[in-house]
Amino acid sequence: MQLNIIFPVHNEEDSIESVLKEWKQELDKQNLTYSFIICEDGSTDGTKELLVQLKKKYPLKLDLKQKRRGYGAAVIDGIKISNSDYILCVDSDGQCDPKDFSLFWNDKEKAHAIIGWRKKRADSLQRKIFSILFKNVFMTLFPTTIHDPSAPFVLFKKQTIVPHILYLTYLKEGFWWGFVGMFIKKKLSLQEIPINHRLRNNGTTQVYKAKNILGISTRNLLGLFKLKLAK
Repeated sequence: MQLNIIFPVHNEEDSIESVLKEWKQELDKQNLTYSFIICEDGSTDGTKELLVQLKKKYPLKLDLKQKRRGYGAAVIDGIKISNSDYILCVDSDGQCDPKDFSLFWNDKEKAHAIIGWRKKRADSLQRKIFSILFKNVFMTLFPTTIHDPSAPFVLFKKQTIVPHILYLTYLKEGFWWGFVGMFIKKKLSLQEIPINHRLRNNGTTQVYKAKNILGISTRNLLGLFKLKLAK
């Protein structure tokens, strides 16, 4: 297996099929063997039942959970069960454009990981302000030239990540901040590619709601410091 695509999924019943269809159409143009790893995270809207049906149409490996484990834990579980040389991680809400994939695949040997750069980020003002403030702290602890350390469009070799996977457990919602922080800490190379960032296919974010921001901020700031101090 050359490539696994990891999708963390929570309550995406209305959009997940269109996302998979679009990704399949693009990946089928490439000369590679691939499958989707769906790390479902305790959905309550019928997503689980739909995914079981979609397995008949798409190359899916399903990792279904009855209770929420969180975004970061879902991605880590996907990495652990992957059986491919390369892993691509993208969000399942349709904001990541499959047409950008070929740019990543063409440059896959140029760094330990290729990460997206959302130059025109299609998120709410609240979400963008949160990221700017968080980035100020992140850059103090983990100086880097990467513009967008939280971009959820990342390609890497499984063998690169597995030896360091415990370092990825410190940031629950801010997983990609922790991922980039780990790369800086371990002196692994990153290459950044500008990507097209789109509006969500349906609905609003399931995580970054106003009532959750304070808890998320506190939890992930603490996680950054733990990662910085980790041996």
